[in-house]
Amino acid sequence: MSHAKNNRQAATLVLVVILLPVLFVLAGFAINISYLQLVQTEAQIATDASANAAGHVFAVTNDRAAARAAAIAIAARNPIGGKILPLQPIDFEFGLATRNSVNEPYNFTVAKSGNSVRLTTRSLSTGVGGDISPLFPLFGSVIQFRPNRTATCTQLDLDIAIVIDRSGSMAYSSSEISAFPPKPVNAPSGWVFGNPVPPKARWLDAIAAVQVFTNLLQASPQKEQVALSVYNHQVATLQPLTLNYSLVIKKLVGISSNFIAGGTNIGDGILEGIGAVGDPALRRPWATPVLIVLTDGVHNYGTNPIDAAYVAQGQKVTVFTLTFSDEAEQSLMETVAHTGGGEHFHAVNAAQLQAAFRDIAGQLPTLITR
Repeated sequence: MSHAKNNRQAATLVLVVILLPVLFVLAGFAINISYLQLVQTEAQIATDASANAAGHVFAVTNDRAAARAAAIAIAARNPIGGKILPLQPIDFEFGLATRNSVNEPYNFTVAKSGNSVRLTTRSLSTGVGGDISPLFPLFGSVIQFRPNRTATCTQLDLDIAIVIDRSGSMAYSSSEISAFPPKPVNAPSGWVFGNPVPPKARWLDAIAAVQVFTNLLQASPQKEQVALSVYNHQVATLQPLTLNYSLVIKKLVGISSNFIAGGTNIGDGILEGIGAVGDPALRRPWATPVLIVLTDGVHNYGTNPIDAAYVAQGQKVTVFTLTFSDEAEQSLMETVAHTGGGEHFHAVNAAQLQAAFRDIAGQLPTLITR
């Protein structure tokens, strides 16, 4: 009995000795498969991040070299299997991505200028920058791994409502306190509200800044629709969504000839802008709705602006806010922008206001559309 037991133990030991290398091979194979899957994921993450950086820079500047540099900088921060994603000019394609319906994918076409960058890891797949090896060699050989990944980043089509404060304080210059009386420093003798807006008024600075913004839109390859809503104690949309930006400027200039006083109803101004970008007859279902809300003062009438920002949030409308002059409620408008998923900007003079509109143009949404 003891002899038979010893034989079984010996046989089992021999079997274990025989199978142990097989188990090691299977374990190594399983670990390699998991590692290569991880590398595939890392490769896609690095490609997405690099394409996003390049696409954003290209959409704003149309500068291919700057776009490539941005992608390379991001790739260096997202290693793949311990290696930096090698990026060369051959990996980049620049062009235009468009769609006509929210249910359609974006179609990418190579073009001299456009709104989109397609990044394909050709350099990595051809061995530039070195191969990625599995953790364990199998059967004495090392398999080289060269993932080929693609990502396309596109500047989204936008429907934008510019929402401008036209309260009485906008008749004053940015360098003075807006308290009536007295009349604005630059107003002519006998000036009263209802006359043309005085020289150097904040309102004129706002028109110039909106002109800078629409010029940037005009120069871009995208077709952005723009609406104009205004508010004092009352609200109105003076220009529905349009591709003709000169109409927006024309409506702003029209207010200049008969500038009336009024309170500051920021909240209802935001709601009016939401309605403008949501106009069922004009909005594009595939476009991203955006508000740019400018005020130079303190909310003192109507709907709470934060409540209005939550309405925007619920309707997936991105809200950027601009405070102009140190009289404006910066903390309130920062909260509005945060709630609306956008950014807040502050300006104290005409040059800073124009710079803020340029910055907003640079912050407009991009999307990985591969």
